[in-house]
Amino acid sequence: MKFNFQFKEYSPKTEEVYGTILTLGNGHIGIRGEIELEPTVYGTTVAGIYDYAPYFYREIVNAPRVIGLGMMFNGEPLNLSTHKLLKYERELDIEDGTLKTWIELETNKGARVSYESLRIVHGKRKNVVVLKFKFKADKKGLLTLINPIDVDVANPSYRPEILVKHCYAEELDFGEDFIYAGVKTIDGKYTLGIASSLITDKEANRSVVKSVKGIAEVLSIEVEADRVYEFVKYIVISSERDSALKDETLKELGEVKELGFEKLFAEHREYWSEIWKKAKVEIEGDEEAEKGLNFSLFHLIQSLPRDSNISLTARGIHGFGYRGHVFWDTEIYALPFFIAVFPEDAKRMLMYRYRNLEAAKENAKLNGYKGAQFPWESADDGYEATPPLVPLDMAGREVVRIYTGEEEHHITADIAYTVDLYYKFTNDEDFMAKYGLEIIFETARFWASRVEFDEKKGYVIKKVIGPDEYHEHVDNSFFTNLMARHNLLLGVTYYKEALNKGGQWKKTVERAKVEEEEVWKWREIAEKIYLPPQVNGVFEEFDGYFDLEDYTVDPHGIGEARLPEEIRKKIGKTRLIKQADVIAAQYLLKDQFDIDTIKKNFDYYIVRTTHASSLSMPAYSIVASWLGYGDLAYEYFMKCAYIDLKNLYGNTHDGFHLATAGGVWQTLFRGFCGIDITGDGISINPHLPSKWKAVKFGFSFRGRWLEIRVTPKEVIVKSDEGKEVIKLSIAGREVPLRPNEKIVVPL
Repeated sequence: MKFNFQFKEYSPKTEEVYGTILTLGNGHIGIRGEIELEPTVYGTTVAGIYDYAPYFYREIVNAPRVIGLGMMFNGEPLNLSTHKLLKYERELDIEDGTLKTWIELETNKGARVSYESLRIVHGKRKNVVVLKFKFKADKKGLLTLINPIDVDVANPSYRPEILVKHCYAEELDFGEDFIYAGVKTIDGKYTLGIASSLITDKEANRSVVKSVKGIAEVLSIEVEADRVYEFVKYIVISSERDSALKDETLKELGEVKELGFEKLFAEHREYWSEIWKKAKVEIEGDEEAEKGLNFSLFHLIQSLPRDSNISLTARGIHGFGYRGHVFWDTEIYALPFFIAVFPEDAKRMLMYRYRNLEAAKENAKLNGYKGAQFPWESADDGYEATPPLVPLDMAGREVVRIYTGEEEHHITADIAYTVDLYYKFTNDEDFMAKYGLEIIFETARFWASRVEFDEKKGYVIKKVIGPDEYHEHVDNSFFTNLMARHNLLLGVTYYKEALNKGGQWKKTVERAKVEEEEVWKWREIAEKIYLPPQVNGVFEEFDGYFDLEDYTVDPHGIGEARLPEEIRKKIGKTRLIKQADVIAAQYLLKDQFDIDTIKKNFDYYIVRTTHASSLSMPAYSIVASWLGYGDLAYEYFMKCAYIDLKNLYGNTHDGFHLATAGGVWQTLFRGFCGIDITGDGISINPHLPSKWKAVKFGFSFRGRWLEIRVTPKEVIVKSDEGKEVIKLSIAGREVPLRPNEKIVVPL
């Protein structure tokens, strides 16, 4: 039962949390886990479907709810909240990608009713959702089932009492065995075709009801006492921009009904079986860690978009936190997992950035810069989607001013960093030549125009927000300046490589109009860019940071609620930071620092970090493992692995913390197993938690699939077929790995 997660408490409040952690998806459709028998404000998430919104520019659309199911017995509506609930049990099986439900309740008329369902969002068929359910009562009577497509849905907004409607029904139609809704977003950009059918092999009366809420088919069936009745609800959701959308949607509905549940379920299980062959992590001696890590990966994988029109959003297909926008979370926290395990999927997410390169260039121009400035938050069109302010009250008299869209510029360097990381892992010449190079050149151009020259300091970057985010309008953020320097040097390195390679590489240089004089300027800026100084070995996070009021916290705590009110009110005037900042930079650019410097900075900043962001603990966990702080590294790892299962931040209902999920895997990969890409090879220096007897997983390196098993005593690496020898360094010993070879290196 390693891959099964059970939940037995029912209340409307817990349902909101279950809605996120029991979400099923396939990268195209997201169906939250609220029980189908109860009403909810949450509809369906369809990846890449956005609409204009007050304050938030564009936000992901709360599309019509399709999974809902109404049920009446002998004319009495059955409801969990108003009847005596005898049993409530939900089970998420992440190995099969299924959600099972068991309900028993007593009606007001004294009947005992049981309900059981199995839900899937089909892995292979991106438009398909299926719900199979069973009904039994201890008395005979009339069972009435209502299968709706609820188009009366809206997005929760900046206040809970405000809802924003983003779509309307263009068409509601039905036939002998289907109901259909054609739905369009308010901006007219996207159309959804939704078809559904409720099937049973028993004789039933069928009718259809239309209303302002949508369309529903109603089945009535006479049931015998203590007899089980089975039903299957088929749903197809299509979003192609096609005039024949309705015909195609109904055609696919017919095909899946003809296949039947068992064949569809077999396909779905096969899909997840293939996924887990690559993604599964096995941990001997720590089942809790194994469950939490794989649970995180399950939700990360099922949020992966199916096309490059959108990338991985901050809260996935699970909810409306951060309005479905894409942040640096994707590149820095989530993408490394996909780069290593599913590189083709990683490429698709990077292509989202390339497709929006022109929007990023326009963004830079609007702000007075050159090159490409990627937005802090982006949606489907690649433009800045960060709200400049958010009202706190209905009248809009109190507002929160948001500066991240105007000042948190490090995302531009973060994207360039990950393009380079992808190439180091994959050696994907085609991607780099056609797309990656241009991203790196245009982002280098941005930084060259963003810096200013100071006679005393060299090149400086003023008025920014670093990852910390408590401190706004700062000059010379250590993280930002260091990443900008790295970005500029990538531009120099890849320019030289492009000229040496010629062909498509050189054509991209010419298309981007990169000249040698410009590249030398990048190099000059990189060499002279100012980094805040070290004091007793500790880098100052930004100019003037050490002049702020000092305050320290317990590194084992999370969030700001533990702080005294007077400190919370003036937090930006203290040295407290929200999340890993200097430490995040030293994690990303590890090779630029010696271990003593990293330790001094870690020891200083760890007691000044509130971890109020879920992005904080992964970086600290990884660095803690390098430093031999095994207990702290493991503590953070486990908190991250269970961040949503235990609702540690109290906001799980807003969606899954996907960046943290990616960070959990990175803690395993780069922290506990100590794996780094070094030049054209791989370095492995394990630091396993004390209770782990062994850990086993796989990853891809330059077209080769490697399986690795690490124990406290040895490292075993196995390679599949290939042409070249991989240069391995294990615990400081050089060990070449040949194709189809298994090597064992004692520690």
